[in-house]
Amino acid sequence: MTTETGRPRIRELREERGWTQQELAEQIARLAWVRHRERVGINADMVAKWERGAKGVSNRYRDLLCQLFEVDADYLRLGPAAVRRTSPTGPPSDEDSLVNALGGAASVLDQLGEAGAILQPRMFDVWKDELMHRRALLKLMGLTPVVGAFSPTESETTRSGRPTPGVVADLDQLADRYQALYHSTAPTALMTPVVAHLATASDLLRQGPAPAERIRLLENRARVATLAGRLAFFDLHNPMGARGYYNLAHEAAREAGDHLQAASALAHTAFIPASEHGFVAALDYLQAANRHVANRPHGPVASWLAAVESEMQTNAGNPKAALTAIDRAREALTNSRGAKELAWFDYYDSTRLEGFAGYATMRAGRFSEAGTSLGVALGNLPRTAVKQRAVFLVDRATVELHSGNLDEACRIVGDAADQLHQAGYATGADRIREFRAAVAPWKTSEAVRLLDEQLTTLA
Repeated sequence: MTTETGRPRIRELREERGWTQQELAEQIARLAWVRHRERVGINADMVAKWERGAKGVSNRYRDLLCQLFEVDADYLRLGPAAVRRTSPTGPPSDEDSLVNALGGAASVLDQLGEAGAILQPRMFDVWKDELMHRRALLKLMGLTPVVGAFSPTESETTRSGRPTPGVVADLDQLADRYQALYHSTAPTALMTPVVAHLATASDLLRQGPAPAERIRLLENRARVATLAGRLAFFDLHNPMGARGYYNLAHEAAREAGDHLQAASALAHTAFIPASEHGFVAALDYLQAANRHVANRPHGPVASWLAAVESEMQTNAGNPKAALTAIDRAREALTNSRGAKELAWFDYYDSTRLEGFAGYATMRAGRFSEAGTSLGVALGNLPRTAVKQRAVFLVDRATVELHSGNLDEACRIVGDAADQLHQAGYATGADRIREFRAAVAPWKTSEAVRLLDEQLTTLA
């Protein structure tokens, strides 16, 4: 497939856009779904083989590459001539932005497997609402082919299936998948199927399922609504939306009699007033959450509530209370052997506790102790937990800064920025900006200058 002028021009065009090979594969998959409602199997390894000339490009992928890069096959060196139709430079068009918004969610849907088919009747409604929220409807006339590709039939919009045990099991499987995707997926892409999931669960509940299926649906709704709240608050800076999702989660958990999920929803809600320095209200939510746990004791959840309290007390300027809460969190986790494993409770364990402890001791000025805790947290945290890793890295960098190691601190924050490039996370980006403000007195240093270059995409 190569010519005498060299290998295909795929790598050159990919690098102009700052994409990795995996990102190019994802862009192609999204475009195939958006433009042709077609799912394609493509990965970074296939892209690498194209770029080396080790594998030919089929007609299907040739067309998708031409559409994606807005060039013809000849320019890509997949044909005899080379005529470029448009320049790759400049900001994306309105159509490109909307295509990316739709395509990102479509790519996630593709990763959900066969169980994801249950969401399709509701996906278009969610996409449409998102477009309206962006105030983009005035431009949709020019995007009719794109939007039309997603338009479901009448029967699709009115059918979410029946609340059978198999359908409920599919929804539980999807909830598991969302949790796995959360750690490394762009939040705007993941939010669309999550919201469609909640709408689907509502459709099923309105059909009056049998008591056993109703309880499972309510527990599933609580679990997914909590995840939606986390996406809205921690990832997308939308506290109002997060509050609505957490309220939905709390109501569903209470109706299902699931005290632990009810506690989770309330504790997550506490972060909202805390972010606005409403610490009295935040601690009230935590007290209410602890009452739920008292009704169904569970050491790991009790430990997490204490760890969350430590963060609230730290930010409220009460280091003694924060460190006392860390001690309670450690004790609860130590005494939790034999506690039932909860499918939805994947965001806390002994490793995350060390992260909470590192933050509390760092803000209390106990930097050596903080460095030890953060080192343990970073050493044991799964590589897939890129969002949490970014936060722990910034805290570790702050410890280095207070030890006088500016160069090392900036290097570590650069690593944190690299983590956030894999998956957007507003909380992590905020923590990086706080660090940048702290090193402002050294803004002319080489270390800070290099860091600034890495942080341009987080601005």
